[in-house]
Amino acid sequence: MKSRIILVNNKIKTDMFGFMMIEIILAFSLFSLFTISYFTLNLSMQSLKIWSIKELNLLKNSVFQLDNFIKNENINKNFNQINYGNYSKLINLNDLSIVKSNFVDSWGSSNCLSRINFDLSKIQYYSNGVFLGTGNISTNIEVRNSVIYLTTDSNVQSQSDFFIIDSTDFISPIIISSLNTGPGLSSIAVAGPYVYAANTGSISQLQIIDIHDRKNPFLISQLKVPFPEASSTPPKANSIFYKDSFIYLGTSKWDGPEFYIIDISNPMIPKIVGNFETNTLINDIYIYENIAYLATSDNLQMRILDISNKSQPILTDSFSPSGWQTQGGKAIDFFEGKLALGRTVGGFNNISNHEGFIFSTSTNLNNFISHDILGGIYDFLIRSSHIFLATHSPSAEFQIWDSTFSTKIFEKKLGFQPLSFSCDWSNIFFTTGNDMGFAILKL
Repeated sequence: MKSRIILVNNKIKTDMFGFMMIEIILAFSLFSLFTISYFTLNLSMQSLKIWSIKELNLLKNSVFQLDNFIKNENINKNFNQINYGNYSKLINLNDLSIVKSNFVDSWGSSNCLSRINFDLSKIQYYSNGVFLGTGNISTNIEVRNSVIYLTTDSNVQSQSDFFIIDSTDFISPIIISSLNTGPGLSSIAVAGPYVYAANTGSISQLQIIDIHDRKNPFLISQLKVPFPEASSTPPKANSIFYKDSFIYLGTSKWDGPEFYIIDISNPMIPKIVGNFETNTLINDIYIYENIAYLATSDNLQMRILDISNKSQPILTDSFSPSGWQTQGGKAIDFFEGKLALGRTVGGFNNISNHEGFIFSTSTNLNNFISHDILGGIYDFLIRSSHIFLATHSPSAEFQIWDSTFSTKIFEKKLGFQPLSFSCDWSNIFFTTGNDMGFAILKL
């Protein structure tokens, strides 16, 4: 009996010794693991510290360069600058980027987004407009922050031809005020508290409207172009563009020049400072820096003028695509160095005579992409990823194309033939050419 107990005790002792050995091995393993982890963590922390110091130094250097860039305009040329819209530059400074805008040049331009993002399934269309009066047809439109400035032309002398409309509620827009300036208006440019209107009458070609108080707009001045001969028939003003306290006015063909540069630094006293004869109707004007782009109706469908010297515009280039005998330059747009020209269709559509042209640079008219657009292009909007068109194509009056102008990704039946459109943020406002005035497409 005693011997059994000893054996049992010996077994117990043996088991306890094995358990102690396991504990020692486990403890050593944990010690080794913690030791290795500590050194690994310490090494990682050292590497992270070195990386952090390096990144902070790079960030510090970028902030220093950014600060110098903001303070010193002379160093701008040392940085990579990319066009971002028409009046802004995207500058990359190592880890930082800044968009530098030229607010002086952009004064009077639309507030259309440089990058328009949209969901095709969520596009909404509002075609109700407002009633302008029987036979009072809309001709041109500009929109700023949902406030619509609309021109009309009526065969009734007493009807208003200028309207200011609140479209904050797309479903129920409200007329804020209206004004009768005379025979009718064909086109407008809005810059700050003034509207510059191209007039269709013979008394004046330019009218300036004060809109400091939108509820009470009033005419403050007007200008009549000088006649080369007393017997000359006065032209109708047809297109207009504002830039840097100058108005650029295009007229119908007549005995005198069709393109005028007008100093409106004092809106009360507009003064013609230069002109140029195209000997044809000017349908659209776009000014960028010291270059004027004109969409015209003769064999030179687009003219490019150097206007560095405002008193003596100089023709520097022109574009004459096939089909000019029946088609006319109608709409021009410019975005991030790219130039676009839209043409009318010229009656029967010839698929070889394209209506849409996009030039990769505004200085080389030989390098372009083009496309046939049934019905012609009546307004053009280029953005970085898409191209937006107002056309007279049946059941596809509004179209969206990809940036290569090779694939149409969306089309919309508007129910009318648009004369032009205005982009406000990412919304498109169409001139309907009827007495309902406008329609809105929310992208």
